[in-house]
Amino acid sequence: MAAKNIIKVYTTEITEPWSEDVFGRLMEIIPIELREKVLEENGWEDQHGSLARKLMLWHGMNEIGANMNDLFDCLEFTKTGKPFIIDAPHFNLANDGAVAVCAISETSLLGIDIEWLKPLNLSDFRDKMTYLEWREIYSHIIPLRRFYEFWTIKESVIKADGELAHKDLKEIYIQPDIAFCNAKNWYIYPVEVEFYGYVSFLVSSNPHADVEVIEIDIPSIFLGTDMKNMSSSID
Repeated sequence: MAAKNIIKVYTTEITEPWSEDVFGRLMEIIPIELREKVLEENGWEDQHGSLARKLMLWHGMNEIGANMNDLFDCLEFTKTGKPFIIDAPHFNLANDGAVAVCAISETSLLGIDIEWLKPLNLSDFRDKMTYLEWREIYSHIIPLRRFYEFWTIKESVIKADGELAHKDLKEIYIQPDIAFCNAKNWYIYPVEVEFYGYVSFLVSSNPHADVEVIEIDIPSIFLGTDMKNMSSSID
């Protein structure tokens, strides 16, 4: 009997910066080289989001019985920068500012992306979509939202493949439930995040996935601290 195709998607939104003490204690959980990557990000939102997605990976792997103390030592990257761990469940991470997502599957290659619907001039991205995609975008009741839906799907395909850093987005063809690129089908799943103004999609190498979205509070999980009313500003 085939293994059930379950994809768990962990999500979090950090509405205010954590205190320096909380941020520092959470940083101590991850290896030094990953801490350096977090601190390379600009602004507290991107730093917190980068740290959050790594800790969600830790939490998710721990839930399925993997020891992240060992797995982080085996973390590798493709030529395009996609992280992976040999002989471990597939995963993919994304954040836009302080909203982060982490998808994990024991059976499917996958990619995930999340975007805040920031205003932009759609005509500046004319060469990123096919004619049929643009026609659908402009006929949509909210063209900007439909554009971002297509964008996140295409970005997810690039991340799932792991070797497409310079791929022309127009060469990723989107049908209602499938994205096609490089002679591969990627099955599309919307990620129902509860964060206002964001859109998120994932793609999977296998169809018929059961996608479970799990919103978590990181300080509560790792430090036993409820941060909903305990955030403080970072200078």
